[in-house]
Amino acid sequence: MSATANLPIEDLARGVLESVTDGKLVLRITGTNYKIHLVPSGSISRLAPNVGKRVKGRIHANALRLFKAEGGGGGQFIEPIWGQPRIVAGLVQHVDAANRRILVEIAVPMWLTVEPDQKPESFAPGDMVNCYVQSGATFSPA
Repeated sequence: MSATANLPIEDLARGVLESVTDGKLVLRITGTNYKIHLVPSGSISRLAPNVGKRVKGRIHANALRLFKAEGGGGGQFIEPIWGQPRIVAGLVQHVDAANRRILVEIAVPMWLTVEPDQKPESFAPGDMVNCYVQSGATFSPA
């Protein structure tokens, strides 16, 4: 159990929905240059009326291997700036060991599911982490 277990978890990503096409949406993260491509979870027709508007939802990705940044160094980023997330780095906000995932504040909050051979309990709120993520990060509208 994490140190933040009794606190509300802020896990909603916020941005402007730039476009929605079959199997892909583009989310522009307000206040940044990021335009991340995500797979919509659920009906695209539900999202389509929101193109050009602010939206919020949960982003989920599968971490290929999660690493702690030595010495607490590093920053918060998504690479590439435009396109599908491939490399992410950020600050652990919450550990959900039961579901094998970690909430990381990158440029937005993002849930990262860890590999089967990694223990989510080996990470704690405040840890700086980085990883490659599998293609197909999803966005679930709130």
